[in-house]
Amino acid sequence: MKEKQRATNKLSEKEKNILEGFIKYLKLRGITSYDRYEGYVKEFLEYLSCLEIDYKLLRPNDIDDYRTACLTEQKGCARGTVNNKLTRIKSFYRYLIKKKIIYASPFQGYRGLKRGRIIPKNILSIEDIGKLLDNFSLKTDLDLMIYSMVELLYGSSLRISEVSNLKIEDLDFEREYVYVTNFKNNEERLRFPVSAVSLKAIKRYMKYVRDKIASDNDLKEGWLYPRQKHTTHRCLVNRKLKSECLRLGLKKISTHSFRHSSATHMLRKGAGIREVQAMLGHKRLSSTEIYTRVVKDDLKKVVKTFHPRELSDD
Repeated sequence: MKEKQRATNKLSEKEKNILEGFIKYLKLRGITSYDRYEGYVKEFLEYLSCLEIDYKLLRPNDIDDYRTACLTEQKGCARGTVNNKLTRIKSFYRYLIKKKIIYASPFQGYRGLKRGRIIPKNILSIEDIGKLLDNFSLKTDLDLMIYSMVELLYGSSLRISEVSNLKIEDLDFEREYVYVTNFKNNEERLRFPVSAVSLKAIKRYMKYVRDKIASDNDLKEGWLYPRQKHTTHRCLVNRKLKSECLRLGLKKISTHSFRHSSATHMLRKGAGIREVQAMLGHKRLSSTEIYTRVVKDDLKKVVKTFHPRELSDD
C-alpha cells in the first residue's frame, strides 16, 4: 500500500509509546535501518486501527488479509517488498513478547511469499453476495453512501480507490458506463457495464444523501463521494462490511473481495477470459488467469463430490 493510501487514523498514545520503545530497542541493538522498521510497523498499526483490530489480538488470518491488501490495492507492492514489510512487523511482535505485552506471536509458522501468484481466498459465493447486498442495513445516510459504493465494487469490478475518486461526470447514466482514471498511466479507461442495480443505488444516494454529507467544495468540484478528512473510504466500507458479515453470518471480507468475487462469478457463469480481463482492466492476461484457477479448483471439488467414478466403491 502506497503512502497516499495509508489510513489517516492516528495511533493511540499507548501505541505511539510502544512503537517508540521498539525503535529505541532497535537502536540499542545497532540496527541502522530503524526508520524502515518504524514506517512499516506504523503503517501496519494504522491498517489494524482502520479495521478496529487490536494489535495484541492479531490472528494469522489478519496477516494474510494484510498481505493480500499489499499485493492487490492500487499499484500493489512487489513480493519482495511485502516480505520485507512482514519480516519487520514480525520483529515487532517478537519485541512485544520480550516485553511481555503478548505471550505468543501470530507470526509463528509464517513463511514469506514464493514466486507465482496467490489465489484469492476472500471470495464469497454468488449466494452469499446476494445475501449481503439484498439484506444490507440502510439505517443512516452513511449506510446509503456505502451501499452505493459496494454495488459499484461488485457490479463493475472496481477498486475502492477507483470508486472513491469518481466524479459525477464520470458516470454515463443513459448508456450505463463509468469512466475510471487509470492510476498507472493517468489515462481514462472505459468500464462497463454499470448494472441497473448499481445505478439505482447511486441515484438514491445522490438524491437523498450527497448534498447533506458533502462539503460545498466537494459539490463544487463534482466529487461523487465526499473527500475524507479523518479516515479513508476504505476504512468506512471495511468497518461496515465487518458488522454486516457478522450480523448475517458470513465470513469476513474486505473491499477488494468484491473485485475477486466479481471476476470469479463471471467466469463461473461462462464469461471468456479476455472479457474478464477487459472488465478488470488488466494489461496482462496472466493477472486474470488466477481466477481461472479458482474455477478449476471448484470443478475438482464437484468431480470428487458428485462424479459416479469418484463415488464408486470399486
